[in-house]
Amino acid sequence: MISVFNIANAPVVVTKGHYGTSLVVEISFSDESLMEWLKTVKEPYPLLLLDTEWIKRSPDHIKIIQERKLPTGLLGPKDSVEEPVNIKLVQKDIDIYEQHLKEKPLWFATQNHQYSQDLQKSLFQQQMNLLSPSLIWQGEKTPKLQKGDFVFVPLHQDSSFTLKELNTLIRQNKFMSIEENIFGYKVQTKKSP
Repeated sequence: MISVFNIANAPVVVTKGHYGTSLVVEISFSDESLMEWLKTVKEPYPLLLLDTEWIKRSPDHIKIIQERKLPTGLLGPKDSVEEPVNIKLVQKDIDIYEQHLKEKPLWFATQNHQYSQDLQKSLFQQQMNLLSPSLIWQGEKTPKLQKGDFVFVPLHQDSSFTLKELNTLIRQNKFMSIEENIFGYKVQTKKSP
């Protein structure tokens, strides 16, 4: 059984919760240190937004993510109102995600955190929830976090911080799941036979 839900009754981009702060890690690049981080990251787990090119070249990482049941979503291509993304390209990314992770993504963000109306409608119809950051962490020692914030961490080839610095951020702040931040309660998952 695959659970899906829309957090609103119309297409909307969610940029903030209500009950705490949530960590969202965008992954499009990795080295050996990411594998170790995936094996050791502790609850409450950050939401991992995965780039499809990274998914295709990282089967060992995906295996760890699945074994540990780390929450994931899809990091899609750039989009904008002026230059809307081709919906077929996004659908191809969704299909790749589903092929490798064996479920549809519940969460979605574009690389530039902008959304055209067509993309919002298309993803809403597929029961995917759109996220955008309240804050993008780039390695600052003491980011100014506010209640409800979605803190996005871009783990890309040009990232200027280390996973050790990310672990320090996690230790110094109390993060919660996106669902808990939005709804105020923990979401329990059941194992299917």
